[in-house]
Amino acid sequence: MTVKQQFINKEFYKTFLNDSDKQPIAQLANLFRTPDEEIDLSSVRFAQGEVYFENKDFETAVFKWEKVENQYKDWAQKNIADSYYEVGAFDTAEKMYRDVKTESRTLTSEIFLQLFSLYIDISNYEEADRIIKQAVKYNPDYPNVTKIARKFYEKNHDWNSAVDLASNESIRTEDIKWFVVLREYIENGATKEMSPSYFMGALLSLAKVDLEHFELMVEALWNSYRERSEYVNWLQTFNEMLFQINVETGIKWKRLPFIYSNTYRELIESNYLVAQLEEMMPSFLTNWLRITDFDGAVLATTATLAWDRLFPGRLDYQIVVDAEMAFEQLQQTPDCFENGKELFENILQWALINEIEVGNRFVWWTNQLTNFDQTTMLVAGTIGNGKSSFVNSLLGEKMMGSSTTMPVLFEQSVDTNITVYSKEGDTALAEYADFYDLTTVENELLKGDELVHYELSNPFLQKHKISIIDTPGIDGNDLNTKALLQSVKLSDRLVYVLNATAPYTETERSLLITIQKQLPTLPIHFILNKMDSIYSNDEVDRVHAEIEEKIKLDFPAAKVLPYSSIYSNQDQFSELESFIEANVLSTTANSKQSEKLLLAVRKLINFLLEKRVEKENELHANVQWNEVLDEKLNGLLHSLKDKEMEHAQTISSTYRELKDEIKYDLKLSIPAMLKECKELIKEDSDFNSILETLNEEMNNRIQEYVRQSTLPKLNTALQNWIRESGSLLEGTQSYLADMCDSLNSYIGSEQLSLECDFKVLDDWRRDADRMTSMIQLDEMNILLNSSPSQFLLKSSGLILGLLPQNKSKLVAQYQKYVDNVNYDEVSSLVSTRFFLQFEMFEKTLPRDLSMFLQLPYEHLYELVDQTRESISNYVATLDEMKANPSGYFDPITFYTVRLRQLEFLTLRK
Repeated sequence: MTVKQQFINKEFYKTFLNDSDKQPIAQLANLFRTPDEEIDLSSVRFAQGEVYFENKDFETAVFKWEKVENQYKDWAQKNIADSYYEVGAFDTAEKMYRDVKTESRTLTSEIFLQLFSLYIDISNYEEADRIIKQAVKYNPDYPNVTKIARKFYEKNHDWNSAVDLASNESIRTEDIKWFVVLREYIENGATKEMSPSYFMGALLSLAKVDLEHFELMVEALWNSYRERSEYVNWLQTFNEMLFQINVETGIKWKRLPFIYSNTYRELIESNYLVAQLEEMMPSFLTNWLRITDFDGAVLATTATLAWDRLFPGRLDYQIVVDAEMAFEQLQQTPDCFENGKELFENILQWALINEIEVGNRFVWWTNQLTNFDQTTMLVAGTIGNGKSSFVNSLLGEKMMGSSTTMPVLFEQSVDTNITVYSKEGDTALAEYADFYDLTTVENELLKGDELVHYELSNPFLQKHKISIIDTPGIDGNDLNTKALLQSVKLSDRLVYVLNATAPYTETERSLLITIQKQLPTLPIHFILNKMDSIYSNDEVDRVHAEIEEKIKLDFPAAKVLPYSSIYSNQDQFSELESFIEANVLSTTANSKQSEKLLLAVRKLINFLLEKRVEKENELHANVQWNEVLDEKLNGLLHSLKDKEMEHAQTISSTYRELKDEIKYDLKLSIPAMLKECKELIKEDSDFNSILETLNEEMNNRIQEYVRQSTLPKLNTALQNWIRESGSLLEGTQSYLADMCDSLNSYIGSEQLSLECDFKVLDDWRRDADRMTSMIQLDEMNILLNSSPSQFLLKSSGLILGLLPQNKSKLVAQYQKYVDNVNYDEVSSLVSTRFFLQFEMFEKTLPRDLSMFLQLPYEHLYELVDQTRESISNYVATLDEMKANPSGYFDPITFYTVRLRQLEFLTLRK
């Protein structure tokens, strides 16, 4: 046991003992009784303190240690602190521990551990944590210090500290046990909040020590980040780190290739965006190629090549070259049919989630492409080569005319159905005559994407489980060529009908080579038609051999059959049937299902890309259409408001004119009528009440004149005014009807109704009858205003009326008075009273006109609101699409990467 270990265990005293059986205290005491110059008494006291401490005589132990003055003084002070610690004097013990100043690493570590235990005992975990970290930092190699620290961290669930400890010790010691501890923390989820870069040091160290454990830790970290936002960051960080590891050629990785393979599939099949992966993927693919095994080389190389094709220039050129070389060296590649089906279904599901209508036409196309229960043979040829006649001979009946205007797919079925598929939708044809007319009459509206699906019961189709596509004859028309190139993708075989008199022209050769480039595994065979035009059998053989030799230069596997469509003998048909069975339908000639399936996938992807463009164009068109509608509606609203103001002005003006005319009549008629009342003054009149009598008569005459003359005249004028106003309003209704028809025509439906409320005319008629049927004017004081002249007349009447000889003079005086009175005020008052209700009626005219147009206004404003809301919604959708194009295009991009990889695998076979 070393001296340091004796100090730690407080067993230094044993160095002074001679006889183990004798009591230590007595032996040490004897050293004082028999002094020896070689014996350091401070050392003896130090040893005595240990014995007393061991016997729990802490007070004596402290006394002894306080007397130590030699090199053991620091240890004695530490032991004194231990004594106070043992008796529970924690504050004193803590202070004494901290007061020890020593250069001994062992003593310092022991003090750290004692302080740590003290803080645990007093539940001061914060200080315990601080001091154990200090102890580890000071001397991590000190026995048990890291073990104690780890236990403390785990007990208190301080996983960050525990991970720090394990990581640091792994790097420092390169001891596998610490790497294992760190991996366990990772697997138990203790590192979820830590950045991927944190672990790179430990991984680099572990890679130098043990690659098997390196893979295990990488796998643990990979799994811990997989479901977190840091996943891509982890991939980027790890792959950059992996470049620093010198991976020897031929090293056998057990886990990493599988991890990379699964991860690549996860990345391109999940909801990641291109922007999230494009920076990380080059290093990922590069490392995958570096570490992949033979079994994984297929996926690694095709993934690299597919990514390079979709994102050219992103990968290092040499990596792409290496991938191409490795791919070429592969002996075989797996069948990707099931993967292709999965990809196809993934895309359809994505389209469904994103509410993208695939449509019947596309569903039909994909069903045809993925129908592997029968063989589809496409028949093509230059116009005039007898192609359609050849098809008729196969079907055993004249189904086609001399040439077809669009591709026709004949398919075996119990029931007969004829359907035309195009981008605009599908149309069912009722009978054969409709089909014949459609496929034989040139139509300028054809776009080259139409196809007729003719289901019929046919012995030839049923016997051979084959369907036949007849295509428009090639004549230089781009639409016919487009139709051929489109429909050939549905076929498993291509049979091209040549004309024996001018076979295999350069135009035909160029077209067929184009098809071969697009579909390199599509078997192509030839029918040398119109052999009946050749005059001898020898010439037939010569032409056949010459054309076959010429064709084989471009299509080595092609077969050529001499044929004549005009001959219907059984021998020729049997020969044709044998030719089809041996070449078109033979097992060895069957095209690969995987290739056909991937063609359907590519068509689906292209369709979705077109849909996006169509959607944007549709939204732009909808915005423009609604903006035009909004402009039209606002134009109509402004026009209607102008008409409303114009009508209000016209109708009110004509109403005021008739009213002013009646007023003028009253102004002229009433004064004259009132002056005529002077004739009522006679000598036998009662002059005491003559003015009252005249006043009453004047009121009666006014009432009578209004009833007999004014009201009838006014009623007639009002009826004429209502008729004229009605004509004006009917003109407005006619204008609105025309505008309504125009707007509904633009909208495409009878959405808008602009019917005015003509009840207003009925209300006017009723009001006119009511106002002119009866009127009662209040009696007015016309002559009884107590003016000086009236007073004089009245006084004179009282006096002179008693004198008979003065009556004539009095009559003249009264008549003169009545004749000279100014009745304008009376006329004005009568007019005011009479027209009171007519004035009120006039004030309601603008409101009545507003009510007349209320429903048109409501409908127009409602449609304006709808239109503007539509514009707002369309613009918002467009803005969102423009702001986040990756949300749509990135999934399609990853589908394309997957497709490209599968295409590499398929074309490799």
